[in-house]
Amino acid sequence: MSGAVDGERRAPALSPKLVIGLVIAVLALVFVFQNTANGKVSFLGWEFNAPAWLWMLVLFVAGLVVGSIFPWFRRRR
Repeated sequence: MSGAVDGERRAPALSPKLVIGLVIAVLALVFVFQNTANGKVSFLGWEFNAPAWLWMLVLFVAGLVVGSIFPWFRRRR
Protein backbone atom coordinates (compact mmCIF):
# COMPACT_ATOMS: atom_id res chain seq x y z
CA MET A 1 0.00 0.00 0.00
CA SER A 2 1.30 3.38 -0.89
CA GLY A 3 0.27 6.71 0.59
CA ALA A 4 -0.84 7.69 4.06
CA VAL A 5 -3.18 5.48 6.02
CA ASP A 6 -6.32 7.14 7.38
CA GLY A 7 -5.50 8.95 10.60
CA GLU A 8 -1.78 9.06 9.84
CA ARG A 9 -0.39 12.51 9.22
CA ARG A 10 2.53 13.30 6.97
CA ALA A 11 5.05 16.01 7.65
CA PRO A 12 4.54 18.94 5.27
CA ALA A 13 7.11 19.22 2.50
CA LEU A 14 9.41 22.22 2.41
CA SER A 15 8.07 24.67 -0.14
CA PRO A 16 10.45 26.77 -2.24
CA LYS A 17 9.04 29.93 -0.62
CA LEU A 18 9.88 28.61 2.84
CA VAL A 19 13.42 27.68 1.81
CA ILE A 20 14.01 31.11 0.21
CA GLY A 21 12.56 32.82 3.31
CA LEU A 22 14.89 30.87 5.59
CA VAL A 23 17.93 31.67 3.43
CA ILE A 24 17.05 35.40 3.45
CA ALA A 25 16.53 35.33 7.24
CA VAL A 26 19.94 33.69 7.79
CA LEU A 27 21.63 36.19 5.45
CA ALA A 28 19.93 39.07 7.29
CA LEU A 29 21.22 37.78 10.64
CA VAL A 30 24.75 37.44 9.25
CA PHE A 31 24.50 41.02 7.94
CA VAL A 32 23.34 42.33 11.33
CA PHE A 33 26.11 40.54 13.26
CA GLN A 34 28.79 41.80 10.86
CA ASN A 35 27.61 45.43 11.01
CA THR A 36 27.43 46.16 14.72
CA ALA A 37 29.86 49.09 14.73
CA ASN A 38 28.26 52.41 15.64
CA GLY A 39 27.79 55.04 13.00
CA LYS A 40 27.05 58.71 13.49
CA VAL A 41 24.45 60.51 11.39
CA SER A 42 23.84 64.28 11.44
CA PHE A 43 20.44 65.49 10.28
CA LEU A 44 19.03 69.02 10.64
CA GLY A 45 21.42 69.83 13.46
CA TRP A 46 20.75 66.64 15.40
CA GLU A 47 23.30 63.87 15.76
CA PHE A 48 22.39 60.22 16.19
CA ASN A 49 24.57 57.21 17.03
CA ALA A 50 23.37 53.71 16.18
CA PRO A 51 24.70 50.46 14.68
CA ALA A 52 25.30 50.48 10.93
CA TRP A 53 22.65 47.78 10.32
CA LEU A 54 20.03 49.99 11.95
CA TRP A 55 20.82 52.90 9.64
CA MET A 56 20.48 50.60 6.64
CA LEU A 57 17.16 49.32 7.97
CA VAL A 58 15.93 52.91 8.34
CA LEU A 59 16.92 53.63 4.73
CA PHE A 60 15.18 50.47 3.54
CA VAL A 61 11.94 51.41 5.34
CA ALA A 62 12.18 54.96 3.95
CA GLY A 63 12.48 53.46 0.46
CA LEU A 64 9.39 51.33 1.05
CA VAL A 65 7.44 54.39 2.20
CA VAL A 66 8.53 56.50 -0.77
CA GLY A 67 7.75 53.62 -3.14
CA SER A 68 4.23 53.29 -1.76
CA ILE A 69 3.56 57.03 -1.72
CA PHE A 70 4.69 57.55 -5.32
CA PRO A 71 3.32 54.57 -7.28
CA TRP A 72 3.75 56.33 -10.64
CA PHE A 73 7.46 55.42 -10.52
CA ARG A 74 6.52 51.74 -10.93
CA ARG A 75 6.49 50.17 -14.37
CA ARG A 76 3.14 49.75 -16.01
CA ARG A 77 2.15 46.71 -18.00
